[in-house]
Amino acid sequence: MACSIRPRNVIHNLEPLISDCNDEDILTLRIFDRAEEFRIEISGRFSASAVADAATAWKQALNVNTPRRISVDITEMTGYDPAGCALLREMQRHGTHMVAATPRSLVFLDQISAPQRVQGPSLVTRKAKPEISTQLRPIAAGQ
Repeated sequence: MACSIRPRNVIHNLEPLISDCNDEDILTLRIFDRAEEFRIEISGRFSASAVADAATAWKQALNVNTPRRISVDITEMTGYDPAGCALLREMQRHGTHMVAATPRSLVFLDQISAPQRVQGPSLVTRKAKPEISTQLRPIAAGQ
């Protein structure tokens, strides 16, 4: 079974009428639910309600008690928002197989799989600069 989910906030029938519409920003999720594999293919910018739709479908696939491969294809993805990045990181950490076959998708895969920096005190601190006095000093000790 294959289905295509499009976010509710994108009106595809009016694309030519919108002057600032970019084809790369249009998102399409294709979900393939087969016996041997569950696969989500992301085309366009992964953001907004599509993130929630993909998360729901992915979590439902995890709840099925049959052994099968779960994969996410980001080859045609053009970008993501913070929520999309967080979901892709969670999927990758959970063991979901990530598919990336273009240079741009490989950059996204590198960003998704890179360890996150922990916000906190740094190990290296900068020394405070000494205050420079604006008062005049005598040139020689005897003056």
